[in-house]
Amino acid sequence: AGCDHKVTSISGTITSPNWPDKYPSKKECTWAISTTPGHRVKLVGIGGWAALGYSPLSLTEHQQPLPSPPQTFSELDDAKASVLGRFCGAKEPEPIVSSGNKMFLKFVSDNSVQKKGFEATHTTVCGGQVRAEVKTKDLYSHAQFGDNNYPGGSDCEWVIMAEEGYGVELIFQTFEIEEEADCGYDYMELFDGYDGTAPRLGRFCGSG
Repeated sequence: AGCDHKVTSISGTITSPNWPDKYPSKKECTWAISTTPGHRVKLVGIGGWAALGYSPLSLTEHQQPLPSPPQTFSELDDAKASVLGRFCGAKEPEPIVSSGNKMFLKFVSDNSVQKKGFEATHTTVCGGQVRAEVKTKDLYSHAQFGDNNYPGGSDCEWVIMAEEGYGVELIFQTFEIEEEADCGYDYMELFDGYDGTAPRLGRFCGSG
């Protein structure tokens, strides 16, 4: 009990139970991480991750199969969850980024060896895949929309998809981007397809 977490902040730190001490045996914990619609979750391991689970020598030392790896990452979306990876041992995973605005993390330990566990940071990354539906859904230019202006140096790409036979309608409720005659500084560009090679629908800046 008390080991299922819902995380809605755009950035923060998560740790295995009892961190930085050894995690307990026979423990299962989950973290359901969600961020601003239209953005993605990025998970990066920091100090101590190398102490997670078994070392690469455990199989030789114990002369027995290792139990199920104690660390699993999986991504959740509205349609079907796709596994992003399962991790244990001494090698720290590369940064992991979801395709949508949700990520689900599950930690499981068995009753044999206990180690230090993990500490990881989660942040918000702009862009990603968005599914258009009959019901209107919101998409924001940056994670702190409404509280702060968009950050400098941003370069974000979204692919908005609808069911076969349907088009995508984009309705702007707020639009305020640095204005310049040819939109050569800050701009938003629309393409009628999956990437920048598709026919361009326009480049926009200014406010309205």
